[in-house]
Amino acid sequence: MNHQNFMSAIDESISEGVKRGILHLTQEGNLTTDNLIRINDSELVNFTSCSYLGLEHDERLKHAAIAAVQKYGVQFSESRAYVSIDLYRELEDLMSKIFEAPTIIAPTTTLAHLSAIPVILDSGDAVIADQQLHNSVLSGINVFRANWPIHFEVLRHNRSDLLKERIETLQATHKRVWYFADGVYSMFGDRCPADEIFNLLNTYPSFHTYIDDAHSMSILGKNGKGYILSNHTIHDRMIVASSMAKAFATGGGILVFPNKEIARRVRACGAPFNSSGPLQPATLGAAVASAKIHLTDEIYQLQTELVNRIKYASSLFKKTSLPLISNFDSGIFFVGTSRAELAYIIMEKMIKRGFLLNIGVFPAVSKNHSGIRFTITVLQSYDQIANMITTLNEVFFETLREHTYTVDQIYNAFKVVALLEERPAGEFSNEHQAQRN
Repeated sequence: MNHQNFMSAIDESISEGVKRGILHLTQEGNLTTDNLIRINDSELVNFTSCSYLGLEHDERLKHAAIAAVQKYGVQFSESRAYVSIDLYRELEDLMSKIFEAPTIIAPTTTLAHLSAIPVILDSGDAVIADQQLHNSVLSGINVFRANWPIHFEVLRHNRSDLLKERIETLQATHKRVWYFADGVYSMFGDRCPADEIFNLLNTYPSFHTYIDDAHSMSILGKNGKGYILSNHTIHDRMIVASSMAKAFATGGGILVFPNKEIARRVRACGAPFNSSGPLQPATLGAAVASAKIHLTDEIYQLQTELVNRIKYASSLFKKTSLPLISNFDSGIFFVGTSRAELAYIIMEKMIKRGFLLNIGVFPAVSKNHSGIRFTITVLQSYDQIANMITTLNEVFFETLREHTYTVDQIYNAFKVVALLEERPAGEFSNEHQAQRN
């Protein structure tokens, strides 16, 4: 596929969603803590937010944002290479306490990748990217690849056994072998094999890793520092990127380093740190307030509230035959449809029934891995979760019957054959639905 064909395929995929009224939507009116969102004059229960802990409605964050605007104005238009307001220093100090390692704050997580990756890589390195690596991380790698020759390859998703083989092979001809992965993957909600990665770091001195752990920030680990560092201290050959734009509830990206020297070098040499605009006062003020909450026991209460809702949703899914592709222990759920057309139709029906979910279609996933993606947050009531899953059951199997498609075909498309015997014959299984009709 050439570039123009690739762009046309993306355009077709997204434009179809826009035409059907399920993409490029606009929220109307006020957003409140009762988790209702107004789209096209319809009030919908929102299952699309990545603010898993609901902190965007916390009065302390609101007041801190307002206070920062009153003190500094609505913007501070200076490159950080020259001068920063003191909220930056306060925030980075707090973040270093949360992660128990040196940190740098970036305007976005994408700009964090674009700052760090071209600095840490060298043309003598080999780069291995997980198959499901977030596109923003890949963009940082591609900036380096556009200017310097480097070995690059893609590894099958979460295959630590294959990673071990590739390290052993590549270290013979390359100075360092880098593995780029996500901590919690944004589309399917599954996790990277953290323990295996740390074992490989301890086994092979040439092995380095860069982990984007944006989706587990705040919801997992001590002080909410995320999944990858929840049971480990940062390795001296590891860099972790995270996000303040999800459960942290403010905005901006985070880079976590094993030592101050690497942090200093990225801050000095990362192009976006020298040329792009900073986070603005309101965001910085709110971020400081959020960081202070993370350093108290309150963060664990919020984590527990989220875990309880995820467990509840998981227990309901286990009573169905919906082809849940993602893990049960993540705030991200992904129900496979395989065909994009089915995802579009199911989403249209769910909106009509009063629920806003996401679709996962090309280019976010490959063309035969489409599905319905949604998130669980502490703002959703247990009744809302139960009603959504019941409705999704009804709509999902109704749509499959209309298009003579089966759950087995979906599982085969996702190559999760091992789950075929394990999935329960729930109330809404294909067989049961066939008998009812």
